[in-house]
Amino acid sequence: MKKALAICAAIALSLSALAQTEAPAEKKGHAGMHEKFEAEKIAFITQKLDLNVEEAQAFWPVYNEYSKAAEAAHQSVMRATKQLRKSDELSDADAQKLIDELLAAKQQEADLMARYTARFKQVLPIKKVAALFAAEDDFRMHLFKKFKDDGPHKGGKRIHARLKDASKEPADKTQK
Repeated sequence: MKKALAICAAIALSLSALAQTEAPAEKKGHAGMHEKFEAEKIAFITQKLDLNVEEAQAFWPVYNEYSKAAEAAHQSVMRATKQLRKSDELSDADAQKLIDELLAAKQQEADLMARYTARFKQVLPIKKVAALFAAEDDFRMHLFKKFKDDGPHKGGKRIHARLKDASKEPADKTQK
């Protein structure tokens, strides 16, 4: 019962924080899916960390800040990585500049994690802080599996079935 209350409290706190940052018109489509994703993430992490009500109330505001900053840092890494894919089109100086940007973005991610780990340790026991990083990774794997199994068009299952069927067909249909 306590765990259910903690999960409900965490979801309510986090959704109210999300609601304050989003305009009502933005909650359709992709934003609505993002809200569902966030609610699922909150429940998943709350359960994995076995947060009680007090811990959840102290943890989620800090985590929401961290999550927002981590997403921005990750976007910087992704932008630099995307540009590096065009490395054959770049001069040596531009390639070096992009590598430096990528390294700086990855360093920013690491610094952010270190800074917020210290803040998490102020609101949670150290073992729960350690479990947080494993829980985040577990949640990513959960999402990958969920998308594969239940995603649009059953994720990869329908695609794999088509590829499997296509491999059985002769390359030249006149050879039947």
